[in-house]
Amino acid sequence: MKKLPVILFAFLFTVILFQSCTPTASTGLPPATGAVNELLIVTNDKTQWESELGDTLRNFFAASQDGLPQPEPIFDLLNVADENFTDIFQKFHAIIMIDINPDAAGTTSETKQDVWATPQRVIKVTAKDLPSFYTEFETKKASFMKLFVDLERQRTLTINQLALDYQLTETVKQKFGISLPFPEGFYVAKETHNFMWLRHTLVKAKQDVELGIMLYYTDYKDTVVFNPKHILKWRNLITLEHIPGPSPLSYMVVAQEDIPPIFDTITDFPGGYAVETRGLWKVENDFMGGPFINYTAIDRANNRVLTLDGYIYFPNQDKKSYLRQLEAIFFAAEFPQQ
Repeated sequence: MKKLPVILFAFLFTVILFQSCTPTASTGLPPATGAVNELLIVTNDKTQWESELGDTLRNFFAASQDGLPQPEPIFDLLNVADENFTDIFQKFHAIIMIDINPDAAGTTSETKQDVWATPQRVIKVTAKDLPSFYTEFETKKASFMKLFVDLERQRTLTINQLALDYQLTETVKQKFGISLPFPEGFYVAKETHNFMWLRHTLVKAKQDVELGIMLYYTDYKDTVVFNPKHILKWRNLITLEHIPGPSPLSYMVVAQEDIPPIFDTITDFPGGYAVETRGLWKVENDFMGGPFINYTAIDRANNRVLTLDGYIYFPNQDKKSYLRQLEAIFFAAEFPQQ
């Protein structure tokens, strides 16, 4: 795509959030600290963290994020031992505590919100011994991950609300019937009767970042719209028509050669159901590329299939935090009531 002019409005996406100690009025708790996608793990001691227990936690929470061109962990992990878990660490927004205690009555998993700060998610797993912990963690780890990912989206949405572009949000609502919380900096690059392309550039020292969002719909006729091959074909048709590259005869397509797209069924998406697609895009007849995330959902009130698609262009740099920002916008969508 053609390079955008420099935009001087900086997104608040990758900043460390809420470092102030001023209590939040609604809860009386201090604002939570910690960077985007940062998870604090509390163990009984450092030896546990350096052992198989630590490997188990790292292999799961720091596994590579799906749909990125370079390996990036889902969460950046920090570790502290019980004895050092003081006030400064208790204000972290995402905390999982592992307590291997021979005197424990049994194996339990507890999850609480806003214990020492807000917004905050604290999970504590207590087990009599390591085998009991491994069994419990294997059973519950997917739900733990979801709670922490949901928290990251919540925090990002809070940041977005501080610089919300109300006019653009209303423009999209009038056209598509859904409300999306766009931060300042996005603008409409192209629009047709059933399609809109929004772009935003973040100015960085080494390399500018482009975030793009495509919204498009068609009448809902058959469940084939959720078939992975159909989703990719439809996206390629849209980008062929609407997303030109920087050189003649160049255009965006899904890149499937090296890392095939990954599909997932999302049952808690706004509106109730969606198919999530994570993959890579490239520019045919050029050298640009990056990750994208796509949600194909049913707009029941209007009996149509609506696609919310976001992409990132940030070559040779980490992209997962920007991917999380796009997720947050999409998961905050408000669909019309049926």
